[in-house]
Amino acid sequence: MQKPTRLFTSLTRNLPPAQGRRLRRNLLFVSFTLGVIALLSTISNARAAGGSYTVDDAGINAPGECNIDAWYQNGRHSSSSNSVVSQDCTFKGLPTVQLGAAVQYSREDGTGETQLSPQFKAQLFSWSELGLELALAGSAHVAVNRAHAFDGGDLNLPLTYQPLETLRLNFNAGWTHAYDDGEQNHRWTWGTGVEYDLARSLTLIAERYGQRGGEQAWQAGPRLHIGQRIDVDLLLGRSLIGERDQWLTTGATLRF
Repeated sequence: MQKPTRLFTSLTRNLPPAQGRRLRRNLLFVSFTLGVIALLSTISNARAAGGSYTVDDAGINAPGECNIDAWYQNGRHSSSSNSVVSQDCTFKGLPTVQLGAAVQYSREDGTGETQLSPQFKAQLFSWSELGLELALAGSAHVAVNRAHAFDGGDLNLPLTYQPLETLRLNFNAGWTHAYDDGEQNHRWTWGTGVEYDLARSLTLIAERYGQRGGEQAWQAGPRLHIGQRIDVDLLLGRSLIGERDQWLTTGATLRF
């Protein structure tokens, strides 16, 4: 049997150096994730989607609690990348509304842009007997260091249905306003997501989302729960339009 180093060398021998380094990073991350899953298979509670996923859930933080999300998305066959840091809090004096903001740095073809997005999510109702939750979420996007700063906004209605203790279904319907190369576009948006708790420390998540006349894509991957306050995501995504670009996203969530 080949040793791991020899096996990896044989796999990457015919790849360009950049692709070989990217494959090495991906394999190391996957190996680390699988190793931690094996060690933590009896720890923690599952958490809802959100964070690096596009399809939102209807849940908000408990009053007095906050979360910080951070993720990095890298195009597998392009030079594009996105880095995002987001914080959301629910205040005790306003227990049904979650307020926050996100900072995103995008880079494509050697050009980078920073965007600031204040955001909110308000719980409209929660019916625990039926496992139903409904919320209203919104955000605005402002580009930093650009003459035309306002870049658009979003409104979304996330609905979460939990038919089983280990299964949650998320449905999104909304509207987005965006400036695309100076042109204003208004589009209806939608999304569906499935979360399944495979173990107390591991949730499998898949989602499909899109815009009418615009973006169409899917994402899927594992979410690892480390204790009660930390989640780690590994996502593979693919566009369903144009050149069908693919991307890999790694992310983490901290709750406090």
